[in-house]
Amino acid sequence: MRLTRIAARVKRTSRSGFISGQKGQMLAEALVALAILGVAGVALLSGLAWTYNLASLHRERTTAESLTRTELERARTAAYPISDNTTTTSGYTVAVHAQYIDPATYENTTVAGNMQNITVTISRGGHVVWTTSAIKVR
Repeated sequence: MRLTRIAARVKRTSRSGFISGQKGQMLAEALVALAILGVAGVALLSGLAWTYNLASLHRERTTAESLTRTELERARTAAYPISDNTTTTSGYTVAVHAQYIDPATYENTTVAGNMQNITVTISRGGHVVWTTSAIKVR
């Protein structure tokens, strides 16, 4: 019985090696497999690009936070009153703005007093990355 099936199959096989009715199926299977691999490749590359962008953003924010801490420490140890200044370091612009504060209302004032609101703004490439404020008391 098994030998009969094999013989019938050999008869259906053409000279090209394909069973009759199956010509072109390997090409279709290869194209489907190639399409699946293409979609998987695009998904993988998109994930890698997203990860790279996220790492760059994290690095930028970490650097900005470190610069902010350095400037606030400098303002903390500097003599009162703090004056405004802007510096550029490692491609980042560090702006320090000092504004007098009325101790009764905590509102900004132009009258020199015993309190200043120190604002440190870190920017890179024209956009603000980090802003922090602290109060310095004489």
